[in-house]
Amino acid sequence: MQNKDTQAPETNIERTMEQIVSAAQAIPLERDLSVVIEDSVRAATRTYYLPDEDDRLRAVFATYLRTRSILVEAIDSMMPVLQNKLKWRNELRTFTLAFTAGCLLVRATKFIIDLARKHPVIWEKLDESELRYGIERKTISRLYESLTSPKKMWQFHQATLFFEAEKTEILALSELSSLDKELIHLLRLELPFIESRKRDYLRLRIRYRIYDIVRRNTSGYKKAMFHLFRLTGSAVAELKQPMKKPNNSVKGAKRVNPEILSEISQKLKPGDIIITRHDDALSNLFLPGYWPHAAFYMGNPAQLEALNIVNSPSPEHEIIESKKDGVKFRPLNETLSVDSFVVIRSRMSENFLTQAIQTAMSHAGKRYDFLFDFTKANRLACTELVYRAYHGVNDLQFSLNERSGRMCISAEDLIDQMMRSKKFDVHALFTEKTDKIIYDTEARAELEVSYSSKW
Repeated sequence: MQNKDTQAPETNIERTMEQIVSAAQAIPLERDLSVVIEDSVRAATRTYYLPDEDDRLRAVFATYLRTRSILVEAIDSMMPVLQNKLKWRNELRTFTLAFTAGCLLVRATKFIIDLARKHPVIWEKLDESELRYGIERKTISRLYESLTSPKKMWQFHQATLFFEAEKTEILALSELSSLDKELIHLLRLELPFIESRKRDYLRLRIRYRIYDIVRRNTSGYKKAMFHLFRLTGSAVAELKQPMKKPNNSVKGAKRVNPEILSEISQKLKPGDIIITRHDDALSNLFLPGYWPHAAFYMGNPAQLEALNIVNSPSPEHEIIESKKDGVKFRPLNETLSVDSFVVIRSRMSENFLTQAIQTAMSHAGKRYDFLFDFTKANRLACTELVYRAYHGVNDLQFSLNERSGRMCISAEDLIDQMMRSKKFDVHALFTEKTDKIIYDTEARAELEVSYSSKW
């Protein structure tokens, strides 16, 4: 089911490149906003937004914030190189990755800001707090303040000058691989915007004391590059769930510890769906409900052999899961490096389970769908992988719901529909409330608490 390229181990830079290339397709463009602009005209006339108009506008802003958070995270992973300008020349591929992501971030932010400035009613609405998305008051104003910072513009200008000096060699990186080719294609599309940003910088430079910038950065570029590539990003970074402190005693540790992982690994069966949650994940802000993410448990080698499934991935890969770097086979400990999880188990026979598992495996290698459009199969979000694996198996039918203008299924929709089908049941649950894994009837009762109706 898997080709050699899929099996080959990825480097961090390749994973980061995959994130950037995939996220780029979700950046809102003018053609995507005609309805939002029409809504703003009507809202300006009546002086307020209707609920459906409000939701459409929030959906665009949430898509932008979600995409920007992925790009910022990708850039952060390259900070050891980016903090030292002397490394740029020797680490040209890393610089190019970060510079491309930075260009995408700046252009996307400028586009959103320009739209809001042109339509004041949009600006006013996007500066409201919205608890459903975890967005704080004055978010777009903070983005605008960061975007127009002369200091940050100067920092970006320095990176632009380096890019232009090394342009020929940077563009030649497209010959390294098909993924590099896609990245350089994105960078080529940014060239007209890079030139316009140079002119913006020159206008701002007159009003800014450049010597003060130099004086404050005499120690080097350690902080300069960090702020450069996070241009306009601090406002989003600060929204992390929002200001939520982790409940773990060890900073950065996840609640699912080795003991919990060992226990649940002995209980999982092929075809299980694992729904997970990180307490402080930025993605929680833009997804409905408590449970935001889904993964598909294929089984360990012995379990797959018992189902006569051949060409399975390597022994340590028991999961197939769609994350920001695409649909990939993953180890269980990666999937369960989380704070909470629930395991939903199919009641179907082995023949049906085999069909679902093989279908799920057939999607390996696809990219992540940051737009959450389940009507298309070329890119898959996490829940879409489960949806496409099980839909039609043993007459199971899922219904897509319109959320933020897209036809999709959230993780909580998925749980609800699986349970209502009577073809699945809750097998295990672990949250901060339980502090241990609970099973079957007890787990189902605890999960039902978060739903308005019973299954």
